[in-house]
Amino acid sequence: MDTRAAAQGRADALSAFKTTFRQLAPYKHRYEVFRDFVTMAACSLHNGLHQGSDPETWPDPAQKREQEYLSIAKGYKPEDLREFGTLLGALIAALDEEPRDVLGPLYMELEIASKDQGQYFTPPELSEMMARMTVAPDLVSKLEHQPFITAGEPACGAGGMILALVKVMTEAGHDPARKLWVQAIDVERMAALMCYIQLSLWNVPAEVIVGNTLSWEIR
Repeated sequence: MDTRAAAQGRADALSAFKTTFRQLAPYKHRYEVFRDFVTMAACSLHNGLHQGSDPETWPDPAQKREQEYLSIAKGYKPEDLREFGTLLGALIAALDEEPRDVLGPLYMELEIASKDQGQYFTPPELSEMMARMTVAPDLVSKLEHQPFITAGEPACGAGGMILALVKVMTEAGHDPARKLWVQAIDVERMAALMCYIQLSLWNVPAEVIVGNTLSWEIR
């Protein structure tokens, strides 16, 4: 797919996401709907590793995520729950052609970001420019003489800088699933879950932590 077609495909997927989101569960606040989508999507991706087994035999973290998923689902009508699947499909389509932060800009555009907490997600174009000018060239060049590289992101947000690094790696012919390991941290749980979702969909091996990088208070 050429660049123009890829951009159009992403735009169509984003448009579908926004249309579905704005119509979904009008009886709930938009922030709550977005948070619940992110949480349920993260739980689904994580517990998909245990697919086919009895949930009662899953490890404790997986069981807790399943319980959280079911608890959230109880607050929605069946027809709205089905639309959460539509949102995830649109997100996957928007991410398909290029590793870039999709959820962060959506969060800002849909005007549900928390202004009181000063939340702001760096635009993907700026993240890519910063990655190309700073860390990405040095890290990728190391792959010429070592099997993989590691990266740390102490305030990861939705994972935009990591995804920009992944883009540079893939353009250089390196598979991030085999040649990258990331530790990503954010103090805000929903931001960390957004990062987890997007890195998972791009097969990036990572440890995503909810916590304070400065005090090392891990939640």
